[in-house]
Amino acid sequence: MHHSCHYPRETKRQENMYIIDQCRDPYGKLSKSRKTLLEKLLKQPELCSWERTRGLIIRDIPIVTLEMAVNSVRRNSDAEQVPDSFTLYRALRFAVDYAAGGAESVRSGICRK
Repeated sequence: MHHSCHYPRETKRQENMYIIDQCRDPYGKLSKSRKTLLEKLLKQPELCSWERTRGLIIRDIPIVTLEMAVNSVRRNSDAEQVPDSFTLYRALRFAVDYAAGGAESVRSGICRK
């Protein structure tokens, strides 16, 4: 019985890791410690982790912090609460897919010196 529970959770973790891996701050990919903080928050959302991660930049152009992304995907009535895992995942997706329309052309146009 236990084994059937194990697989979906592992898949969920891979999804989380994948989306976290897509996040960028002004220095490029997020540092290992920031990724770990985000992963911890996604796995077990609680106030302390949220306070530590809400200001993290998860998209560099335009700049989007985790909190901005969360506020974009949730209802205003939830604004004071620690976001749940699903909301956090949606927020990360939102930030990563922000320019999905022409992501490649946008990305290649950013590095003009």
